Amino acid sequence: MPDFKNILWSALIAGTALGSLALAPAALAQSSAPVQPAPSTRPEGVEAELARGAYLATAADCVACHTMPGGKPFAGGLKIATPMGNVVSTNITPDPVHGIGSYTEAEFENAVRHGVRKDGAHLYPVMPYVSYAGMTDQDVKALYEWFMHSVKPVPQDTEKTRLAFPASMRSAMVAWNFMARKEQPETGDSSTYDTVRRGQYLANALGHCGTCHTPRNALMSEKHDQYLAGASLGSWYAPNITSSKTGGIGNWSGDDLVTYLRTGRIKSRAQAAGPMAEVVEHSTSHLTDADLHALATFIKQVAPIEDKLDHTPRDAVGKAADVPDIRTRGPQRIDDLTEMDGPRLYDANCAACHGQDGAGVQDHYVPSLFANSTVGAGRPDNLVMTILKGVDRTASGAHAFMPGFDGQSDVQRLSDTEIARLVNYVTATFGTGDHHVTPEQVNTLRKAAH
Repeated sequence: MPDFKNILWSALIAGTALGSLALAPAALAQSSAPVQPAPSTRPEGVEAELARGAYLATAADCVACHTMPGGKPFAGGLKIATPMGNVVSTNITPDPVHGIGSYTEAEFENAVRHGVRKDGAHLYPVMPYVSYAGMTDQDVKALYEWFMHSVKPVPQDTEKTRLAFPASMRSAMVAWNFMARKEQPETGDSSTYDTVRRGQYLANALGHCGTCHTPRNALMSEKHDQYLAGASLGSWYAPNITSSKTGGIGNWSGDDLVTYLRTGRIKSRAQAAGPMAEVVEHSTSHLTDADLHALATFIKQVAPIEDKLDHTPRDAVGKAADVPDIRTRGPQRIDDLTEMDGPRLYDANCAACHGQDGAGVQDHYVPSLFANSTVGAGRPDNLVMTILKGVDRTASGAHAFMPGFDGQSDVQRLSDTEIARLVNYVTATFGTGDHHVTPEQVNTLRKAAH
């Protein structure tokens, strides 16, 4: 029997969901505004349907996976690293040769809802068709019309996905699809749903929050009895976002959650980085206030599930540290930079922005390191990844930036040993305590992100 767990591991680390309230691909080098259809003289009803399609594409965050850094919208080519090789996103512009321009509406629906291409080949569930299966017929039609008539065709082919055996056998998806639980198609006009039903539709069918935030079983299907209880994405960790007041976000108000989804940050609570920063930038920050409140209302009423490691609210940990400035001790010779301890690493790389006491800056552009859901988490994964990858998020007109220390930017590269020491110092000083992170753990996360 094929190893379905290896075949579908790519689905967990692809970052295609409402990532991490932390899935996903590198930040896109493009405008954060959703692509808008060009002005036309089409009848009003047609224009309304195209506008609906554009909004649905934004809510479903299609652009995140189908646009490579610096590339044209929806032209594909984004490489999503998995242990079995790179899954390369396809061109979904209406170009008839390289994209989906020759798809009929029925063929489009089959791909979106069932994960089957025009040629009959099965898609990998990196494409969250298991969630999109819940879309209404009306919304699938509007999405199809928008892609076919408003998205600019790009005559550009993409590199083929070549995964190691057994993941290379797309036919194995037939068996997995038979066993996987899919969302049931909703009915009626989704824009007229009541608040909770609309929020559920946004979370499950369009935003596919569970793709990242729900843990998986041995066959890599979502554990529906642990809905939104948190899951590893290989490098980042999508945390528990149930209504648990300790392990989840039960101590957040609905307005807190709306603010987070609109801006990517809540003062003295959380800041979006990694996959979730991309979701905020390209998707949730463009939703209407009504839809943001509907989404928040639904998520807030999800049954609480206690977390195995987070027994205290992640954003209620720590305080400003009374740390003496180590520079007052006088110069000290360090022959090998890898021997720098945590305090010196923090002073050299973090203190200039976050302060020696970890309080950040007054306007919170640079957040504090205490009362911070990343530093206060029982798992160090997202703190390691934030140090490695930094933050580069634009939402609601505000830009948040922190350089990464993985050597991919202009700042100095920190080694696995240095990052482990820095993480342990930061969590011991401002968070829940020394996590005893090892260089090997950092290296594993570093590799998983490439």
